[in-house]
Amino acid sequence: MTDDEFVHMLETDPDSAYSMIIDQYGNLVYAIVLNKLKNISSREDIEDCVSDIFVELFQHYKEFRSKAGTLKAFISTIAKRKAIDEYRKLSKKYIRSVSIDDENEDDFFTEDTPETNSAEMSEKRLIWDTIRNLGEPDSIILIQQFFYNKTVRETAQFLSMTAASVQKRSKRAREKLKNTLAEAGVTY
Repeated sequence: MTDDEFVHMLETDPDSAYSMIIDQYGNLVYAIVLNKLKNISSREDIEDCVSDIFVELFQHYKEFRSKAGTLKAFISTIAKRKAIDEYRKLSKKYIRSVSIDDENEDDFFTEDTPETNSAEMSEKRLIWDTIRNLGEPDSIILIQQFFYNKTVRETAQFLSMTAASVQKRSKRAREKLKNTLAEAGVTY
């Protein structure tokens, strides 16, 4: 679905558009929020922030129509700004100091750079979609470990699981990922 088709769907069938946008961009938004709030918030705070981001998206989708860029970039910007606002709010609430200077959450890959070729992008898209389709908590475990370089212990603490279960799930998820990618002809 193109960005224009999505905006049209928002105007004609908002419920379907809402479900579709969450399915397509939910993990991206969650990863952005998680990256900003991981050291200062609870899981509920993160989920609330993600929900608020989608509410804001639907309240301000007309701004997207007037701006140049992709829907993905628009959603990412809303997510980043909302997560920073939430971080500031929680910092005051919990009086904890955590650095938010790490700004490398943009995307796990970018499609807009001239040096990126289409074969690499389609492989990255396939990897990302495969990870997303693993479901929770497996997808979160892999994202934490390989995109954010978190240890098994840190990931276990974040997910309120034991380190042993995270390690087992990670191994199984990597095996599923490897098999799915091998079937698609992608090897790493």
